[in-house]
Amino acid sequence: MVNDRFIKLLTKELSDELTYDEQLELKVLLQDNKECRDQRRILKDYWKRNNVEYAANAAMFKKVMDRIRAEESPVETIDEIEEEAPRKRFRFTAWYSAAAVILAIISIATYHYVITPRLNNDLAAIKWLQKNTKPTIKSIITLADGTVVTLNSATTLKYPENFSGKTREVYLDGEAYFDVHKDHEHPFIIHTNKMNVRVLGTSFNVKSYQNEPLSETTLIRGSIEVTLNDRPSDRIILKPKEKLIVQNNAFIRKRTNITADSSSPESIGKGTRYSLTNLTYFPNNDKTIIETSWVQNKLVFSDKDFGHLSDQLERWYGMNIVFENEQVKQYKFTGMFEKETLPQALDALKMIEHFNYKIENTTVFIY
Repeated sequence: MVNDRFIKLLTKELSDELTYDEQLELKVLLQDNKECRDQRRILKDYWKRNNVEYAANAAMFKKVMDRIRAEESPVETIDEIEEEAPRKRFRFTAWYSAAAVILAIISIATYHYVITPRLNNDLAAIKWLQKNTKPTIKSIITLADGTVVTLNSATTLKYPENFSGKTREVYLDGEAYFDVHKDHEHPFIIHTNKMNVRVLGTSFNVKSYQNEPLSETTLIRGSIEVTLNDRPSDRIILKPKEKLIVQNNAFIRKRTNITADSSSPESIGKGTRYSLTNLTYFPNNDKTIIETSWVQNKLVFSDKDFGHLSDQLERWYGMNIVFENEQVKQYKFTGMFEKETLPQALDALKMIEHFNYKIENTTVFIY
């Protein structure tokens, strides 16, 4: 830790007011203390590089030094001697003003000339790649650590060419299935617009499209920890075959270490509404998991309203869907599409609920 004496000497050196004896004292102090040498070097380097700020900083030091000199002036009268105790306290405060000034500048210099270049070098050393999938298109990529990521349609994944540091971090907008290579010393973190998913090695699905009100994380095996962007103190732990659903612009109680047994949404503090449920299977088919069926090229849905189903249909078929009848958006459907064309899929839905549609170029009008 930089001591008060060093601060005093360095302050006087910067204001060009060191006596010969103080110069020798500072020299000895620097010889015996590497931290002091480093701090002095950083500060003097900062001083030289910032000519514009020099005048302002020098004036600031002169002001502090004038105050200190005033406090160190010889006492002449009995009245002044009687005020010695409060004067010492004031002198103590004055030196702490000098300490605050110099430590602040040392901190600034350290940040600009030590920390910032190091951070910039680290960032420059990381080559970021980006994979985008168009509607109707899926893609599989293998990351540098061996993690396999399956991207759903209309998805963007940003990832480093090579992982470095203590964590492995990627950024997702859309939906992807992750089979993460196990590495306990380097957690794998997926950042989305609503949440962050932290894992060591496991398989799970993350769905977080920016234009949709809900985000989901479904755990197949292993264990994951999720934090919400607007409630970073909450840690939500998922167990295998559990699904976390997150919705913005709602209210929840502030909770920590939340598990499936204690996570019913409660409206108390402002934040994000979320709930933990079990993953869902297609009715009468315990081998088809709805949340991950897209990986097997199946569009599966259960008791889903037409409005939300249309989001999936748009990505699946690469079309825009416009509802001209709001009531139709509330219809609920259960079904599975695999190789059906869009007209075939809509005709199948028409057999369940009454509605009409027309296709014009890349837009479907439903009424």
